[in-house]
Amino acid sequence: MLTAIRFAVLAAFAVAASPSSAGDLLIHDGFETCWASAKPRPQFLESMRTSIEGTTACIPPRSGEQSGVGYTICQTVNGCGTAVNGCAVTMHAGAFSGNFVNGEFSGPGSANNIAIPVTTTAFGNCTINLTAITLGYLLDYLMQADGVDGVYSDDLMPPVVTITNYATSNNCNPLLAGIIASYVPQAIAAAEANAATTIEPGLRADTLAQSVCPLSAP
Repeated sequence: MLTAIRFAVLAAFAVAASPSSAGDLLIHDGFETCWASAKPRPQFLESMRTSIEGTTACIPPRSGEQSGVGYTICQTVNGCGTAVNGCAVTMHAGAFSGNFVNGEFSGPGSANNIAIPVTTTAFGNCTINLTAITLGYLLDYLMQADGVDGVYSDDLMPPVVTITNYATSNNCNPLLAGIIASYVPQAIAAAEANAATTIEPGLRADTLAQSVCPLSAP
Protein backbone atom coordinates (compact mmCIF):
# COMPACT_ATOMS: atom_id res chain seq x y z
CA MET A 1 0.00 0.00 0.00
CA LEU A 2 2.80 2.41 0.92
CA THR A 3 4.49 1.75 -2.41
CA ALA A 4 1.25 2.43 -4.29
CA ILE A 5 0.73 5.71 -2.42
CA ARG A 6 4.31 6.80 -3.12
CA PHE A 7 3.91 6.01 -6.85
CA ALA A 8 0.64 7.95 -7.01
CA VAL A 9 2.22 11.04 -5.38
CA LEU A 10 5.24 10.97 -7.67
CA ALA A 11 3.08 10.52 -10.74
CA ALA A 12 0.84 13.44 -9.75
CA PHE A 13 3.87 15.67 -9.19
CA ALA A 14 5.36 14.73 -12.57
CA VAL A 15 2.08 15.43 -14.40
CA ALA A 16 1.80 18.85 -12.75
CA ALA A 17 5.36 19.75 -13.78
CA SER A 18 5.11 18.40 -17.32
CA PRO A 19 3.81 20.28 -20.38
CA SER A 20 2.30 17.02 -21.67
CA SER A 21 -0.70 15.01 -20.59
CA ALA A 22 -0.80 12.18 -18.06
CA GLY A 23 -1.14 9.65 -20.85
CA ASP A 24 1.93 11.05 -22.54
CA LEU A 25 3.83 10.92 -19.26
CA LEU A 26 3.34 7.19 -18.85
CA ILE A 27 4.29 6.49 -22.48
CA HIS A 28 7.32 8.82 -22.39
CA ASP A 29 8.80 7.87 -19.05
CA GLY A 30 7.59 4.30 -18.92
CA PHE A 31 8.12 2.75 -22.32
CA GLU A 32 9.11 5.17 -25.12
CA THR A 33 11.83 7.72 -25.81
CA CYS A 34 9.41 10.43 -26.97
CA TRP A 35 6.07 11.84 -25.91
CA ALA A 36 3.17 10.44 -27.91
CA SER A 37 2.39 14.00 -29.08
CA ALA A 38 6.00 14.93 -29.97
CA LYS A 39 6.77 16.29 -33.43
CA PRO A 40 9.70 14.92 -35.44
CA ARG A 41 12.33 17.47 -36.45
CA PRO A 42 11.17 17.88 -40.08
CA GLN A 43 7.62 18.59 -38.97
CA PHE A 44 8.75 21.26 -36.49
CA LEU A 45 10.90 22.94 -39.17
CA GLU A 46 8.00 22.85 -41.61
CA SER A 47 5.81 24.55 -38.98
CA MET A 48 8.19 27.53 -39.10
CA ARG A 49 7.94 27.74 -42.87
CA THR A 50 4.16 27.43 -43.11
CA SER A 51 3.67 29.94 -40.30
CA ILE A 52 5.53 32.60 -42.31
CA GLU A 53 4.44 31.68 -45.83
CA GLY A 54 2.09 34.29 -47.31
CA THR A 55 2.22 36.62 -44.30
CA THR A 56 1.92 40.29 -45.29
CA ALA A 57 3.97 43.04 -43.68
CA CYS A 58 3.78 46.76 -44.46
CA ILE A 59 5.94 49.70 -45.49
CA PRO A 60 4.23 52.73 -43.91
CA PRO A 61 3.61 55.97 -45.81
CA ARG A 62 6.22 58.70 -45.67
CA SER A 63 5.95 62.42 -46.42
CA GLY A 64 8.56 65.13 -46.45
CA GLU A 65 10.35 67.85 -48.37
CA GLN A 66 13.75 67.92 -50.00
CA SER A 67 15.28 70.83 -51.92
CA GLY A 68 11.92 72.59 -51.92
CA VAL A 69 10.05 69.59 -53.36
CA GLY A 70 7.30 68.08 -51.23
CA TYR A 71 6.64 64.36 -51.60
CA THR A 72 4.43 61.58 -50.30
CA ILE A 73 5.50 57.98 -50.78
CA CYS A 74 3.66 54.71 -50.21
CA GLN A 75 0.34 56.37 -49.44
CA THR A 76 -1.66 53.47 -50.85
CA VAL A 77 -5.15 53.63 -49.35
CA ASN A 78 -5.94 50.37 -47.52
CA GLY A 79 -2.73 48.95 -48.99
CA CYS A 80 -1.91 47.07 -45.78
CA GLY A 81 -5.45 46.20 -44.76
CA THR A 82 -8.67 48.00 -43.94
CA ALA A 83 -7.90 51.58 -42.85
CA VAL A 84 -4.15 50.86 -42.93
CA ASN A 85 -2.38 52.81 -45.67
CA GLY A 86 0.99 51.73 -46.99
CA CYS A 87 2.71 49.28 -49.33
CA ALA A 88 2.12 45.57 -48.69
CA VAL A 89 5.08 43.20 -48.42
CA THR A 90 3.95 39.61 -49.00
CA MET A 91 6.54 37.16 -47.67
CA HIS A 92 7.44 33.62 -48.65
CA ALA A 93 9.67 31.17 -46.80
CA GLY A 94 11.92 28.31 -47.80
CA ALA A 95 13.10 25.34 -45.77
CA PHE A 96 14.50 26.07 -42.30
CA SER A 97 17.46 24.39 -40.65
CA GLY A 98 19.24 24.84 -37.36
CA ASN A 99 20.37 23.55 -34.00
CA PHE A 100 17.65 22.02 -31.84
CA VAL A 101 19.79 22.12 -28.72
CA ASN A 102 20.68 25.83 -28.69
CA GLY A 103 17.48 26.81 -30.52
CA GLU A 104 19.03 28.79 -33.38
CA PHE A 105 17.36 28.38 -36.78
CA SER A 106 17.56 30.13 -40.14
CA GLY A 107 15.85 29.97 -43.48
CA PRO A 108 15.73 31.71 -46.86
CA GLY A 109 12.77 33.54 -48.29
CA SER A 110 11.49 36.02 -50.81
CA ALA A 111 8.87 38.72 -51.16
CA ASN A 112 6.51 39.70 -53.95
CA ASN A 113 7.45 42.68 -56.09
CA ILE A 114 6.52 45.99 -54.48
CA ALA A 115 5.20 48.99 -56.42
CA ILE A 116 5.72 52.16 -54.37
CA PRO A 117 3.70 55.20 -55.50
CA VAL A 118 5.34 58.62 -55.29
CA THR A 119 3.45 61.92 -55.39
CA THR A 120 5.36 65.22 -55.56
CA THR A 121 4.48 68.90 -55.55
CA ALA A 122 6.72 69.74 -58.49
CA PHE A 123 7.36 66.71 -60.68
CA GLY A 124 4.06 64.82 -60.79
CA ASN A 125 3.49 61.19 -59.83
CA CYS A 126 5.59 58.12 -60.48
CA THR A 127 6.38 54.65 -59.16
CA ILE A 128 9.42 53.05 -57.55
CA ASN A 129 9.59 49.29 -58.13
CA LEU A 130 11.35 46.86 -55.78
CA THR A 131 11.83 43.49 -57.48
CA ALA A 132 13.84 40.26 -57.11
CA ILE A 133 13.54 40.56 -53.33
CA THR A 134 15.22 37.83 -51.28
CA LEU A 135 14.91 37.44 -47.52
CA GLY A 136 16.71 35.76 -44.66
CA TYR A 137 14.99 34.68 -41.43
CA LEU A 138 16.69 34.12 -38.07
CA LEU A 139 14.75 32.50 -35.22
CA ASP A 140 16.13 32.02 -31.71
CA TYR A 141 14.20 29.68 -29.40
CA LEU A 142 14.64 28.81 -25.76
CA MET A 143 14.75 25.01 -25.90
CA GLN A 144 14.45 22.93 -22.74
CA ALA A 145 15.71 19.36 -22.55
CA ASP A 146 12.74 16.97 -22.81
CA GLY A 147 13.39 13.36 -21.91
CA VAL A 148 16.48 11.58 -23.12
CA ASP A 149 16.28 12.53 -26.81
CA GLY A 150 14.04 15.55 -27.20
CA VAL A 151 13.58 19.26 -26.57
CA TYR A 152 10.62 21.47 -25.64
CA SER A 153 10.15 24.87 -27.34
CA ASP A 154 9.62 27.09 -24.33
CA ASP A 155 10.02 30.64 -25.71
CA LEU A 156 11.01 32.65 -28.78
CA MET A 157 13.17 35.77 -29.01
CA PRO A 158 11.99 38.50 -31.44
CA PRO A 159 12.59 37.15 -34.97
CA VAL A 160 15.00 38.86 -37.35
CA VAL A 161 14.09 39.40 -41.01
CA THR A 162 16.75 40.69 -43.40
CA ILE A 163 16.24 41.77 -46.99
CA THR A 164 19.37 40.22 -48.46
CA ASN A 165 18.98 41.38 -52.05
CA TYR A 166 16.68 43.46 -54.26
CA ALA A 167 16.58 45.44 -57.49
CA THR A 168 15.10 48.89 -58.02
CA SER A 169 13.68 50.74 -60.99
CA ASN A 170 11.42 53.75 -61.44
CA ASN A 171 9.72 55.95 -63.99
CA CYS A 172 10.29 59.15 -62.03
CA ASN A 173 11.73 62.46 -63.16
CA PRO A 174 15.54 62.28 -62.93
CA LEU A 175 15.41 65.33 -60.65
CA LEU A 176 13.87 63.07 -57.98
CA ALA A 177 16.94 60.84 -57.90
CA GLY A 178 18.13 62.32 -54.60
CA ILE A 179 14.79 61.74 -52.90
CA ILE A 180 14.64 58.16 -54.17
CA ALA A 181 18.23 57.42 -53.17
CA SER A 182 17.56 58.50 -49.59
CA TYR A 183 14.14 56.87 -49.38
CA VAL A 184 14.86 53.32 -50.57
CA PRO A 185 17.21 52.33 -47.68
CA GLN A 186 14.63 53.71 -45.23
CA ALA A 187 11.90 51.66 -46.91
CA ILE A 188 14.05 48.53 -46.70
CA ALA A 189 14.69 49.07 -42.99
CA ALA A 190 10.99 49.70 -42.33
CA ALA A 191 10.01 46.56 -44.24
CA GLU A 192 12.49 44.43 -42.29
CA ALA A 193 11.30 45.73 -38.91
CA ASN A 194 7.62 45.37 -39.75
CA ALA A 195 8.14 41.90 -41.22
CA ALA A 196 9.81 40.69 -38.04
CA THR A 197 6.97 42.04 -35.91
CA THR A 198 4.35 40.58 -38.25
CA ILE A 199 5.62 36.99 -38.27
CA GLU A 200 6.17 36.70 -34.51
CA PRO A 201 2.57 36.04 -33.37
CA GLY A 202 2.09 33.24 -35.87
CA LEU A 203 5.39 31.62 -34.97
CA ARG A 204 4.52 31.74 -31.29
CA ALA A 205 1.14 30.15 -31.94
CA ASP A 206 2.47 27.46 -34.28
CA THR A 207 5.85 26.48 -32.81
CA LEU A 208 5.89 27.14 -29.05
CA ALA A 209 4.94 24.61 -26.35
CA GLN A 210 5.99 21.80 -28.69
CA SER A 211 7.94 18.67 -27.88
CA VAL A 212 10.42 17.76 -30.64
CA CYS A 213 11.70 14.19 -30.55
CA PRO A 214 13.72 12.19 -31.38
CA LEU A 215 16.73 14.44 -32.03
CA SER A 216 18.94 11.52 -33.00
CA ALA A 217 16.78 10.62 -36.00
CA PRO A 218 16.92 12.51 -39.35
